[in-house]
Amino acid sequence: MKPPIMIEPGRVVYSKAGRDAGRAMIVLRLDGEEHALVADGRLRTVEKPKRKKFKHLAAKPVCISSIQEKLANNRVILNAEVRAALEDAGHETTECTDQGGVTLGKE
Repeated sequence: MKPPIMIEPGRVVYSKAGRDAGRAMIVLRLDGEEHALVADGRLRTVEKPKRKKFKHLAAKPVCISSIQEKLANNRVILNAEVRAALEDAGHETTECTDQGGVTLGKE
């Protein structure tokens, strides 16, 4: 059995629950013992990240080193950097649709 993947800043995660379920995101910061602040650069921006419980996140074995380094040094991260990092890692943000079939998260 594999050990669980640790949720840490810079880690790629997928949302397992909520209206953003299935979306790839990057952990920006840990918030307490049970929560993380995550952003995807589109629907959830760096300026207004989503606070999610660890149990609602599926951690991937990919950690974005450039973003991790910026977070460790308290440097500014742009939404375009988050989007590009997710795409480069092969975890493009998926489009979500609401109950009426309207596409959300498009620019």
